[in-house]
Amino acid sequence: MKKLLTTLLLSYSLMVCAQKKQINKEDIMNEESIKKVTNIYNQVKRYKYNPSYTLHIEKAANFTFEVLVNDYPMFIEYNPHVMSGSKPINHAILKPGKQKLTIRMTPPVDKEYNMGHEIDMENITLKLSINYGEYVLQKVSEFKEALRYELPQQKGKLPYYEVNLEFDAIAPYQNDIEGWQNGVDLTKEDKDKLLKEVEDFYKELIKYYDAKDVNALASKYYKRQFEIAQSHYQTKIYDSQIVVDAWMKNVNDTKPFIFNQYVMRFFGNGKMVALVKTDKYYINYSSLMREDAKGNYTYYGLMLHRPKPGAPLEVIR
Repeated sequence: MKKLLTTLLLSYSLMVCAQKKQINKEDIMNEESIKKVTNIYNQVKRYKYNPSYTLHIEKAANFTFEVLVNDYPMFIEYNPHVMSGSKPINHAILKPGKQKLTIRMTPPVDKEYNMGHEIDMENITLKLSINYGEYVLQKVSEFKEALRYELPQQKGKLPYYEVNLEFDAIAPYQNDIEGWQNGVDLTKEDKDKLLKEVEDFYKELIKYYDAKDVNALASKYYKRQFEIAQSHYQTKIYDSQIVVDAWMKNVNDTKPFIFNQYVMRFFGNGKMVALVKTDKYYINYSSLMREDAKGNYTYYGLMLHRPKPGAPLEVIR
């Protein structure tokens, strides 16, 4: 069985192998883009009310699935076990009002990650909730529910099942982040040209990691890091420094990339694009992935968008 060796930080840091001598933090902290990233906490605004939204998968059993908030993937689960977990979702909420939650359910897999042909609908369980409140000023037990859902009893067998829900959210940071909402609809572009551009972008990132060029990575990911920090009200210096700490660890990792077996997928209602894996062990995981000979692997989420017609692709999530 494959072994996931990385903790997926909220910083959405990316990781790549390198053969060169390991670099130390003191080697890079004075570089321009790194200083800009470590200063993000000083740019983040606080508001009269700063709600944090968390999606809780209380139980999901006997199927595999993706959970998306506003067509942005929050959970991707293809492991053969009963699953539960929680994730903060503010970075997928770009403006206040109605938000969309989608659960795409597919057949379960066996211990070798071979997917079945059907979901036994009578044998599945799905319970989830979304709560919100302001950390520090409120106890978690005082948070309110934006949504609670339990899948009703089903019958029969299906190859696919989708649940579409809505919940209301407050986004006080709406005027301070843009996200992908005003970007180009990439589904209308020439698919072959777009695929080549996306592949070249991924390959450029791999070169930066191989060269241990953390400053170049900081430049590429600044907008994403700022928007994540702002949407989660991260105003402590630690919140910004931990991003660079993660990049340091990432570039010093030695597992090789396996940049193959992928397909281009669109997210954010066509305004984001990513390359996702197609092989059974990693299906729909980011293709920016490394694996060693023992099957230990890491993968790193990456979403690109085009902010305006004719502009180059940029990292947005």
